[in-house]
Amino acid sequence: MQQEQREQIEGERKQRGDMKVCSAMQKTVMAKVLIIGGGVAGLAAGIYAQKAGLNSTIYERHSVPGGLLSWWNRKGYLLDNCVHWLTGTNPKTDIYKVWEEVGVLGKDVHVLQPESFMQVESGGETLNVWHDIERLHADLLRISPRDKKNIEEFIGLLRIYQNVALVAHKPMEQLSVWEYAKLIWSMRKVGKMHRIYSKMSIGEYAERFHSPIIRKMLNVYFPKFYNVSSLFYVYAAFCNDNADLPQGGSKGMMERMVRRYESTGGTICTGWEAEQINIQGGHAYSVSFSNGETVEADYIISTCDLFHTMAHLLPIEYTDPYMQEHFIDLPKKYPTYSSVNLYFAVDHVTREVPCALALDIDNLRIDNRDVKTGFLKHFNYETSFSPEGKSVLQVLLMQYEEDYDYWERLRREDYQAYKTEKNLVAKIVQEALEKRFSELRGHISLLDIVTPVTNTRYCNVYKGAFMSFALTPQNEKIYHRGRIKGVDNLYLAGQWLQAPGGLPNAVVTGKFAIQRLLKDHKELQKRP
Repeated sequence: MQQEQREQIEGERKQRGDMKVCSAMQKTVMAKVLIIGGGVAGLAAGIYAQKAGLNSTIYERHSVPGGLLSWWNRKGYLLDNCVHWLTGTNPKTDIYKVWEEVGVLGKDVHVLQPESFMQVESGGETLNVWHDIERLHADLLRISPRDKKNIEEFIGLLRIYQNVALVAHKPMEQLSVWEYAKLIWSMRKVGKMHRIYSKMSIGEYAERFHSPIIRKMLNVYFPKFYNVSSLFYVYAAFCNDNADLPQGGSKGMMERMVRRYESTGGTICTGWEAEQINIQGGHAYSVSFSNGETVEADYIISTCDLFHTMAHLLPIEYTDPYMQEHFIDLPKKYPTYSSVNLYFAVDHVTREVPCALALDIDNLRIDNRDVKTGFLKHFNYETSFSPEGKSVLQVLLMQYEEDYDYWERLRREDYQAYKTEKNLVAKIVQEALEKRFSELRGHISLLDIVTPVTNTRYCNVYKGAFMSFALTPQNEKIYHRGRIKGVDNLYLAGQWLQAPGGLPNAVVTGKFAIQRLLKDHKELQKRP
C-alpha cells in the first residue's frame, strides 16, 4: 500500500525539484519547532509555525506524509481511504479560511457539490438526502404525509443547525469576552435545540417517524447510539454548501498541504518514528527516534494519535487526566468506531451506480454481529481515480471497538484465518453489489480490503478509529487545551482534542498549537 504511494509522490516531488532529504547530518542543527507526525494536524502546525517566523521540521514515521488522510494505488486505480466529504467548503465560514491558508481550498481548487449526500432504499422506495433542502422537504412529505409534523420539525432543525460554527480563528480560551459573547449570540437558536437533542440518541429520534425509509435514513449513517444533534449538524452542513468534495480527494488535499508547507521553508523527514519525548525539569528538550537519532528542539508538538502519545512517547508521570479518563478509566462512556473498507474495480464506466448509497447486505456476520448495511461510494466524480473507461467503488462497513478487538486478535493469533475472513467479507459484499446492480455481474473485481487493524498498523491510531470519541447522550462534548501539565514547551494537536474529531478538528488544532505556543512564549513576536 505505502510503497506505490511513496514512489509516486517522491517521483512527482523530484520532478518539481522540491524533494528534501533528511539525513543524520541535518539533525545536528537544532530545530526550533519539532513536530511529531505528518498528518493534517502536523502539516497545519508546520505551516502556521513557518508563517509565524519559526523554523519547523516535521518527523513522520511513514515514507509519505498524510496520516489518516491516506490513499494508495492498486492496478492503476487510486483508492481513497479518507475523504467522503469535507466540512468547511463554504467560503463564508471560519474553517474555510483555515483550509485556504493551508492550501487545501482556494479559488484554484474545484469543489464538487453532489446532488445527494446519500441514497437510501427500503420496500421498493428510494429516498435521497438532497443538497437542495426544499427538494428534501418535498420528498419527505411525498413519501410519508402521515409524518408531516415530524418532517416539518426535522427540516426546521436542519435550518437552525446551519448556523453551527466551528471556532477556527483562535482557541476558545483565547477568545475575548466580546468574541465569546458574539459566538453565543450567533448560535443562540442552535444552543437551545442542542440542549434538547444532544441528550437524545439517533435511534430514539428515528422512532418518532412512521415511515420505514425515513427511519432508515436517520439510522443508517451514524451509529444509533450517537446523539441526534450530530446527524442534524452533518445533514445541515451538506445542505449549506459546507460539506462538499474537494478536488483530488485525500491525495489532492495532502499534496496541496505539503506544497504549501515546503514552499514556506519547512522540512518533512519521512521514515522517522518517534519513540520517546525526553523531559527534564518540566522542559521537553528532545525526541528520540527508532533510527537511533535524538533531535533537540526549543518547542515540541505531538500531533500523532493521542493514545500513542500517552502510552508510548510520554513518561508515565505525565499521563494527562483527560487521557486517563477517556482511554483507560471510562472507555465505555467514550466509545469509538472504525471501519472495514473494500475497494472494487469495474471494467467499464457505470452510470447505474449512484455517487453514494446505503447498500443492503445479506448474510454478513463479523464476529457474530450482523452487518446489514454498507456505505457505497462511487468515485465517478474523480476520473483520475480509474483507468480510462473504468470505474472504482468503495464500500465502508461500520465497525466498533469489539470489532477492532476481533480483527486484532485474529490477525495476531492466526494470520491465515485473518486473510480468510477478509476474503469472505469481500465475497459477501461483492454479491450484494451484484444483486443490487445487475450490470456489475461479471464486470467487478476486488482491489483491496482494509480492516481497522490496518489503520492502527500504518497510523498508530487507537482502535483503528478514523474519528474521535463518539458524541452520545451520556457524554459531554470534549475539549482539550493541548498542553501537558508540568511541561512548559510541549503542545498537542490532532482530532482527539475536540470531538467528534475528523479533518476539520485536526487542522484547527494544528493551528491552535502554534497560537498557544506564541501566547505562552511572548518573546516570539510574529503570529499566524
